[in-house]
Amino acid sequence: MATDGTADIVVVGGGMVGLASAIALKDRGLDVVLCDPGEARARTSYGNAGVVSRGSILPMSSPALWGKLPAYLRNADCGLRLHYAHLPRIIPYTAHFLAAARASRWRRAAAALLPLTTAAYPAHERLAARAGTGDRLQRTGWIKAYRTEAAFAAAALEREILASHGVAFEILDTAALRALEPALVRPYARGMLLTETGSVREPGRLIEACEALFDALGGRRLRSHVARLAPEAGGWRIDHDSGTVQARQVVLAAGAASGAIARTLGYRFAVAAERGYHRHYALHPDSPPLTRPVLDTGAGSILSPMGDHRVRVLSGVELNARRAAPDHTQIEAASREAAGTLRLGGPLDNAPWLGSRPSTPDGMPVIGRAPRHTGLLFAFGHGHIGLSTGPITGEIVADLATGRTPAVPVAAFAPERLLRWPRLL
Repeated sequence: MATDGTADIVVVGGGMVGLASAIALKDRGLDVVLCDPGEARARTSYGNAGVVSRGSILPMSSPALWGKLPAYLRNADCGLRLHYAHLPRIIPYTAHFLAAARASRWRRAAAALLPLTTAAYPAHERLAARAGTGDRLQRTGWIKAYRTEAAFAAAALEREILASHGVAFEILDTAALRALEPALVRPYARGMLLTETGSVREPGRLIEACEALFDALGGRRLRSHVARLAPEAGGWRIDHDSGTVQARQVVLAAGAASGAIARTLGYRFAVAAERGYHRHYALHPDSPPLTRPVLDTGAGSILSPMGDHRVRVLSGVELNARRAAPDHTQIEAASREAAGTLRLGGPLDNAPWLGSRPSTPDGMPVIGRAPRHTGLLFAFGHGHIGLSTGPITGEIVADLATGRTPAVPVAAFAPERLLRWPRLL
């Protein structure tokens, strides 16, 4: 097998988390190899809504799950689509997820995530300035829109937890929401504007700029799939499609593929791939622009501005095998709903985009050292906040790899918590 030589550290995965880690490690003076197949459109970071919010502290495993469970099980709620043939493969994940859907666990996760999300926007600013993409990052806030007063009232616990942690937001009535976002033609009953929020226009362009920055710093990239991580004396051997590279340390930041790679080393994480879709539409020429991302809670989808009078429509969550054929049911439903919310033209894509989020059942990422292998670091499982918290995660990874104490506490993100069968009581 051909060899690509040696390195101080290999980062497996070239999404936002992997790239930010590789750049931060280069900043610490390490010889870094980034291993990723280079399929830009396949990365979850590419298809993100672009939201970077201090308020992203509430996991999907909400206490409200129990009231929605009958609709979820019938695939009658557009926010979630289940493929039952896949469910036996994610039993540990499902058990953990149900166990986490309690108010006490929700509050605990929010407290753990707050330091990470608080540091997220400043870290994005630092990285964007270096990558020359500062103009793509704007502190516009983002909106959660409610179609009925009942839906708004049902989210009272969310607002209470946000307020208890000092996360700023404003409540908008129908008129105030229309005045703030005149592009919205649907008469929502209420809106919540999270003001401590920015958004990244065209996240894929940010990823490309970070790749260029890593190259300029002298980093090495291998456009290849990693087949195996093998511990050996003094470090690691990383086998990939076309050869092998040896390093003292490895960072596993391969998103939804991380669980499968970790299993080759005996780590069986309770994680799942949350599949999601998006499609781009042009706004009608006479429509005002959409200026900030909007979560339509009634449709279970997000509308996000992408510049040039374009909007990205993003679907809810699909639980299915990563490599399964696309199922456009959700994105088609989201697009129909979006047509009643914005004045849309025709789709700008030949087919909807599909990607897989690396999801943990408690909604918190896996960041930390492997419990059974020296020199192996995990940095994956960020779910819906991978783009948002990727830059600060990269700084944390660099701290851990160089023996420093991270500025953000990471004990709650320890890998060990997802390696044990969940206690349901």
